[in-house]
Amino acid sequence: MGRRALLAAAVTCLLIAGIGAYAHYAVLDEGHFADRAASTLSSDEVRDEIAARVGRRVVAKRPELAADEAAVEAAVAGGVVNDPAFHAAFRTAAARMHHTLFADADAEAALTVPGSGEALRQALETRMPAIAGRIPRLGDPPLMSIGASSREHRLRELAPPARRLALPLAIAFGVAGLGLLALAFALAGDRRRGVWGAGLAVAAAGGLTAAGVTAARDIVLTHFDTSFGDAVVSQIWNAYLGDLRTWGLAAGAAGLVVAAAAGGPRPSPRIAFTAPASRGGRLARAAGLVVLAALAVEVPELLLHVGLVTLAAAFVYVAAGDLLRVIAP
Repeated sequence: MGRRALLAAAVTCLLIAGIGAYAHYAVLDEGHFADRAASTLSSDEVRDEIAARVGRRVVAKRPELAADEAAVEAAVAGGVVNDPAFHAAFRTAAARMHHTLFADADAEAALTVPGSGEALRQALETRMPAIAGRIPRLGDPPLMSIGASSREHRLRELAPPARRLALPLAIAFGVAGLGLLALAFALAGDRRRGVWGAGLAVAAAGGLTAAGVTAARDIVLTHFDTSFGDAVVSQIWNAYLGDLRTWGLAAGAAGLVVAAAAGGPRPSPRIAFTAPASRGGRLARAAGLVVLAALAVEVPELLLHVGLVTLAAAFVYVAAGDLLRVIAP
Protein backbone atom coordinates (compact mmCIF):
# COMPACT_ATOMS: atom_id res chain seq x y z
CA MET A 1 0.00 0.00 0.00
CA GLY A 2 1.41 3.39 -1.02
CA ARG A 3 1.85 6.32 1.31
CA ARG A 4 -1.11 8.22 -0.11
CA ALA A 5 -3.33 5.20 0.29
CA LEU A 6 -2.19 4.87 3.91
CA LEU A 7 -3.05 8.51 4.55
CA ALA A 8 -6.49 8.08 2.92
CA ALA A 9 -7.16 5.03 5.09
CA ALA A 10 -5.99 6.98 8.15
CA VAL A 11 -8.45 9.78 7.33
CA THR A 12 -11.29 7.24 7.13
CA CYS A 13 -10.35 5.62 10.43
CA LEU A 14 -9.98 8.95 12.23
CA LEU A 15 -13.30 10.13 10.82
CA ILE A 16 -15.13 7.06 12.12
CA ALA A 17 -13.32 7.22 15.46
CA GLY A 18 -14.21 10.86 16.01
CA ILE A 19 -17.88 10.40 15.16
CA GLY A 20 -18.12 7.26 17.30
CA ALA A 21 -16.49 8.91 20.29
CA TYR A 22 -18.74 11.95 20.01
CA ALA A 23 -21.86 9.79 19.67
CA HIS A 24 -20.89 7.85 22.79
CA TYR A 25 -20.37 11.09 24.72
CA ALA A 26 -23.22 13.32 23.53
CA VAL A 27 -26.01 11.03 22.30
CA LEU A 28 -25.65 7.54 23.74
CA ASP A 29 -24.91 8.73 27.28
CA GLU A 30 -28.22 9.13 29.12
CA GLY A 31 -27.21 12.14 31.21
CA HIS A 32 -25.66 14.12 28.38
CA PHE A 33 -28.61 13.30 26.12
CA ALA A 34 -31.05 14.63 28.71
CA ASP A 35 -28.96 17.76 29.34
CA ARG A 36 -28.94 18.61 25.65
CA ALA A 37 -32.67 17.99 25.37
CA ALA A 38 -33.34 20.38 28.25
CA SER A 39 -31.05 23.01 26.72
CA THR A 40 -33.40 23.35 23.73
CA LEU A 41 -36.03 24.88 26.03
CA SER A 42 -34.10 28.15 25.83
CA SER A 43 -35.36 28.49 22.25
CA ASP A 44 -38.59 30.39 21.64
CA GLU A 45 -39.33 28.17 18.64
CA VAL A 46 -38.99 24.97 20.66
CA ARG A 47 -41.24 26.32 23.41
CA ASP A 48 -43.84 27.33 20.82
CA GLU A 49 -43.66 23.86 19.25
CA ILE A 50 -44.20 22.25 22.68
CA ALA A 51 -47.18 24.53 23.27
CA ALA A 52 -48.71 23.61 19.90
CA ARG A 53 -48.27 19.88 20.53
CA VAL A 54 -49.70 20.10 24.03
CA GLY A 55 -52.66 22.09 22.73
CA ARG A 56 -53.49 19.51 20.06
CA ARG A 57 -53.15 16.55 22.41
CA VAL A 58 -55.11 18.11 25.26
CA VAL A 59 -57.98 19.06 22.96
CA ALA A 60 -57.97 15.60 21.43
CA LYS A 61 -58.41 14.10 24.91
CA ARG A 62 -60.75 16.82 26.17
CA PRO A 63 -62.99 17.94 23.28
CA GLU A 64 -64.81 20.33 25.61
CA LEU A 65 -61.67 22.53 25.46
CA ALA A 66 -61.68 22.70 21.64
CA ALA A 67 -62.89 26.30 21.65
CA ASP A 68 -60.07 27.25 24.02
CA GLU A 69 -57.18 25.55 22.18
CA ALA A 70 -55.47 28.90 21.59
CA ALA A 71 -55.74 29.65 25.30
CA VAL A 72 -54.24 26.26 26.12
CA GLU A 73 -51.27 26.95 23.84
CA ALA A 74 -50.82 30.41 25.34
CA ALA A 75 -50.87 28.99 28.87
CA VAL A 76 -48.17 26.46 27.94
CA ALA A 77 -45.96 28.92 26.05
CA GLY A 78 -46.41 31.79 28.49
CA GLY A 79 -46.38 29.95 31.78
CA VAL A 80 -45.78 26.21 31.94
CA VAL A 81 -42.57 25.94 29.90
CA ASN A 82 -41.04 28.95 31.66
CA ASP A 83 -41.30 27.28 35.06
CA PRO A 84 -37.95 25.86 36.30
CA ALA A 85 -39.90 22.87 37.60
CA PHE A 86 -40.96 22.09 34.02
CA HIS A 87 -37.34 22.26 32.87
CA ALA A 88 -36.31 19.77 35.53
CA ALA A 89 -39.24 17.48 34.72
CA PHE A 90 -38.49 17.76 30.99
CA ARG A 91 -34.92 16.61 31.60
CA THR A 92 -36.22 13.69 33.67
CA ALA A 93 -38.63 12.75 30.89
CA ALA A 94 -35.85 12.88 28.27
CA ALA A 95 -33.62 10.65 30.40
CA ARG A 96 -36.49 8.20 30.94
CA MET A 97 -37.22 8.03 27.20
CA HIS A 98 -33.53 7.51 26.47
CA HIS A 99 -33.35 4.67 28.97
CA THR A 100 -36.38 2.99 27.40
CA LEU A 101 -34.98 3.35 23.88
CA PHE A 102 -31.83 1.47 24.80
CA ALA A 103 -33.41 -1.06 27.15
CA ASP A 104 -36.39 -2.57 25.34
CA ALA A 105 -37.28 -2.15 21.67
CA ASP A 106 -40.88 -3.20 22.34
CA ALA A 107 -41.57 -0.88 25.29
CA GLU A 108 -43.39 2.39 24.74
CA ALA A 109 -40.87 5.21 24.37
CA ALA A 110 -42.63 8.54 24.76
CA LEU A 111 -41.50 11.97 25.90
CA THR A 112 -44.08 12.67 28.61
CA VAL A 113 -43.23 15.41 31.11
CA PRO A 114 -44.44 14.38 34.58
CA GLY A 115 -46.74 16.91 36.18
CA SER A 116 -47.26 18.90 32.97
CA GLY A 117 -51.01 18.21 32.90
CA GLU A 118 -51.61 19.55 36.39
CA ALA A 119 -49.31 22.53 35.75
CA LEU A 120 -51.35 23.34 32.64
CA ARG A 121 -54.65 23.10 34.54
CA GLN A 122 -53.37 25.53 37.18
CA ALA A 123 -52.12 27.91 34.48
CA LEU A 124 -55.51 27.84 32.76
CA GLU A 125 -57.32 28.55 36.05
CA THR A 126 -55.07 31.54 36.60
CA ARG A 127 -55.52 32.89 33.08
CA MET A 128 -59.22 32.02 32.72
CA PRO A 129 -60.84 32.50 36.17
CA ALA A 130 -64.31 32.65 34.62
CA ILE A 131 -64.19 28.94 33.73
CA ALA A 132 -61.84 27.79 36.48
CA GLY A 133 -64.44 25.50 38.00
CA ARG A 134 -65.13 23.80 34.66
CA ILE A 135 -61.55 22.98 33.70
CA PRO A 136 -61.18 19.19 33.94
CA ARG A 137 -58.21 17.37 35.37
CA LEU A 138 -55.64 16.89 32.65
CA GLY A 139 -53.29 13.98 32.20
CA ASP A 140 -49.68 14.51 31.18
CA PRO A 141 -49.78 14.82 27.35
CA PRO A 142 -47.01 12.99 25.44
CA LEU A 143 -44.92 15.38 23.35
CA MET A 144 -43.59 12.67 21.04
CA SER A 145 -43.17 8.91 20.77
CA ILE A 146 -40.60 6.75 18.99
CA GLY A 147 -41.21 3.29 17.58
CA ALA A 148 -44.68 3.59 16.11
CA SER A 149 -43.59 2.72 12.56
CA SER A 150 -41.79 -0.42 11.44
CA ARG A 151 -38.74 1.60 10.40
CA GLU A 152 -38.46 3.24 13.80
CA HIS A 153 -38.87 -0.16 15.47
CA ARG A 154 -36.00 -1.59 13.43
CA LEU A 155 -33.82 1.34 14.43
CA ARG A 156 -34.73 0.77 18.07
CA GLU A 157 -33.63 -2.85 17.76
CA LEU A 158 -30.20 -1.58 16.66
CA ALA A 159 -29.92 0.90 19.53
CA PRO A 160 -28.65 -1.44 22.31
CA PRO A 161 -25.81 -3.00 20.24
CA ALA A 162 -24.91 0.46 18.91
CA ARG A 163 -24.55 1.72 22.47
CA ARG A 164 -22.35 -1.23 23.44
CA LEU A 165 -20.11 -1.04 20.40
CA ALA A 166 -19.74 2.72 19.88
CA LEU A 167 -16.85 3.30 22.27
CA PRO A 168 -14.89 0.08 21.53
CA LEU A 169 -15.16 0.73 17.80
CA ALA A 170 -14.15 4.36 18.26
CA ILE A 171 -11.06 3.27 20.18
CA ALA A 172 -10.21 0.57 17.63
CA PHE A 173 -10.54 2.91 14.66
CA GLY A 174 -8.67 5.63 16.50
CA VAL A 175 -5.74 3.31 17.21
CA ALA A 176 -5.83 2.07 13.61
CA GLY A 177 -5.85 5.63 12.28
CA LEU A 178 -2.87 6.66 14.43
CA GLY A 179 -1.04 3.49 13.40
CA LEU A 180 -1.61 4.24 9.72
CA LEU A 181 -0.36 7.80 10.24
CA ALA A 182 2.76 6.45 11.92
CA LEU A 183 3.36 4.02 9.06
CA ALA A 184 2.88 6.75 6.46
CA PHE A 185 5.28 8.94 8.44
CA ALA A 186 7.88 6.17 8.43
CA LEU A 187 7.53 5.71 4.67
CA ALA A 188 7.86 9.43 3.97
CA GLY A 189 11.65 9.29 4.21
CA ASP A 190 11.82 12.93 5.23
CA ARG A 191 10.57 13.95 8.68
CA ARG A 192 9.09 17.27 7.58
CA ARG A 193 7.27 15.60 4.70
CA GLY A 194 5.90 12.98 7.10
CA VAL A 195 4.62 15.63 9.53
CA TRP A 196 3.10 17.56 6.62
CA GLY A 197 1.18 14.50 5.41
CA ALA A 198 -0.03 13.60 8.91
CA GLY A 199 -1.21 17.14 9.54
CA LEU A 200 -3.18 17.20 6.30
CA ALA A 201 -4.75 13.82 7.12
CA VAL A 202 -5.99 15.09 10.49
CA ALA A 203 -7.23 18.27 8.82
CA ALA A 204 -9.10 16.23 6.22
CA ALA A 205 -10.81 14.09 8.86
CA GLY A 206 -11.89 17.16 10.82
CA GLY A 207 -13.01 19.08 7.74
CA LEU A 208 -15.05 16.18 6.37
CA THR A 209 -16.75 15.80 9.76
CA ALA A 210 -17.73 19.48 9.87
CA ALA A 211 -18.88 19.49 6.24
CA GLY A 212 -20.86 16.28 6.72
CA VAL A 213 -22.71 17.61 9.78
CA THR A 214 -23.67 20.80 7.97
CA ALA A 215 -24.73 19.00 4.80
CA ALA A 216 -26.77 16.46 6.77
CA ARG A 217 -28.62 19.27 8.51
CA ASP A 218 -29.43 20.89 5.17
CA ILE A 219 -30.74 17.57 3.82
CA VAL A 220 -32.94 17.08 6.89
CA LEU A 221 -34.31 20.62 6.61
CA THR A 222 -35.51 19.97 3.05
CA HIS A 223 -38.28 17.83 4.60
CA PHE A 224 -39.76 20.87 6.38
CA ASP A 225 -41.60 23.44 4.31
CA THR A 226 -41.90 26.27 6.85
CA SER A 227 -39.35 28.60 8.39
CA PHE A 228 -40.75 27.75 11.84
CA GLY A 229 -40.14 24.03 11.29
CA ASP A 230 -36.63 24.79 10.07
CA ALA A 231 -35.95 26.85 13.20
CA VAL A 232 -37.16 24.12 15.56
CA VAL A 233 -35.15 21.39 13.82
CA SER A 234 -32.06 23.60 13.66
CA GLN A 235 -32.22 24.24 17.41
CA ILE A 236 -32.47 20.53 18.19
CA TRP A 237 -29.81 19.65 15.61
CA ASN A 238 -27.38 22.20 17.03
CA ALA A 239 -28.02 20.99 20.58
CA TYR A 240 -26.90 17.47 19.68
CA LEU A 241 -24.49 17.91 16.76
CA GLY A 242 -23.32 21.51 16.96
CA ASP A 243 -20.34 20.56 19.12
CA LEU A 244 -19.33 17.84 16.67
CA ARG A 245 -19.05 20.43 13.91
CA THR A 246 -17.06 22.74 16.19
CA TRP A 247 -14.70 19.94 17.22
CA GLY A 248 -14.28 18.94 13.58
CA LEU A 249 -13.35 22.48 12.59
CA ALA A 250 -10.94 22.75 15.53
CA ALA A 251 -9.22 19.47 14.61
CA GLY A 252 -9.04 20.56 10.98
CA ALA A 253 -7.48 23.91 11.88
CA ALA A 254 -4.95 22.25 14.20
CA GLY A 255 -3.93 19.79 11.47
CA LEU A 256 -3.49 22.63 8.97
CA VAL A 257 -1.29 24.59 11.37
CA VAL A 258 0.91 21.51 11.91
CA ALA A 259 1.12 20.94 8.16
CA ALA A 260 1.99 24.58 7.53
CA ALA A 261 4.64 24.49 10.26
CA ALA A 262 6.24 21.52 8.50
CA GLY A 263 6.83 23.73 5.49
CA GLY A 264 4.94 21.74 2.91
CA PRO A 265 4.15 23.01 -0.59
CA ARG A 266 1.49 25.62 -1.20
CA PRO A 267 -1.79 24.36 -2.73
CA SER A 268 -2.25 25.08 -6.42
CA PRO A 269 -5.49 24.76 -8.43
CA ARG A 270 -3.43 23.39 -11.31
CA ILE A 271 -2.91 20.14 -9.41
CA ALA A 272 -6.58 19.20 -9.88
CA PHE A 273 -6.31 19.63 -13.66
CA THR A 274 -2.89 18.04 -14.20
CA ALA A 275 -3.19 14.58 -15.71
CA PRO A 276 -1.51 11.83 -13.65
CA ALA A 277 1.51 10.22 -15.27
CA SER A 278 0.50 6.58 -14.68
CA ARG A 279 -2.49 4.68 -16.04
CA GLY A 280 -3.49 3.73 -12.50
CA GLY A 281 -3.45 7.38 -11.45
CA ARG A 282 -5.62 8.38 -14.39
CA LEU A 283 -8.05 5.58 -13.62
CA ALA A 284 -8.25 6.67 -9.98
CA ARG A 285 -8.83 10.30 -10.96
CA ALA A 286 -11.52 9.32 -13.45
CA ALA A 287 -13.30 7.25 -10.79
CA GLY A 288 -13.08 10.11 -8.33
CA LEU A 289 -14.54 12.60 -10.83
CA VAL A 290 -17.42 10.22 -11.59
CA VAL A 291 -18.15 9.97 -7.85
CA LEU A 292 -18.08 13.75 -7.53
CA ALA A 293 -20.45 14.11 -10.47
CA ALA A 294 -22.86 11.62 -8.88
CA LEU A 295 -22.71 13.50 -5.57
CA ALA A 296 -23.35 16.80 -7.36
CA VAL A 297 -26.57 15.36 -8.74
CA GLU A 298 -27.78 13.29 -5.79
CA VAL A 299 -26.42 15.15 -2.74
CA PRO A 300 -25.48 18.66 -3.85
CA GLU A 301 -25.49 19.93 -0.27
CA LEU A 302 -22.68 17.58 0.71
CA LEU A 303 -20.52 18.51 -2.28
CA LEU A 304 -21.15 22.22 -1.68
CA HIS A 305 -20.11 22.12 1.96
CA VAL A 306 -17.07 19.91 1.28
CA GLY A 307 -16.00 22.39 -1.40
CA LEU A 308 -16.45 25.38 0.91
CA VAL A 309 -14.57 23.67 3.74
CA THR A 310 -11.77 22.78 1.31
CA LEU A 311 -11.54 26.40 0.16
CA ALA A 312 -11.51 27.62 3.77
CA ALA A 313 -8.83 25.04 4.60
CA ALA A 314 -6.63 26.36 1.79
CA PHE A 315 -6.98 29.89 3.17
CA VAL A 316 -6.11 28.77 6.71
CA TYR A 317 -3.15 26.71 5.48
CA VAL A 318 -1.64 29.59 3.52
CA ALA A 319 -2.33 32.11 6.29
CA ALA A 320 -0.81 29.83 8.95
CA GLY A 321 2.29 29.32 6.81
CA ASP A 322 2.75 33.07 6.30
CA LEU A 323 2.24 33.84 9.99
CA LEU A 324 4.71 31.14 11.06
CA ARG A 325 7.32 32.47 8.64
CA VAL A 326 6.83 35.98 10.05
CA ILE A 327 7.08 34.85 13.66
CA ALA A 328 9.96 32.42 13.14
CA PRO A 329 11.68 33.30 9.85
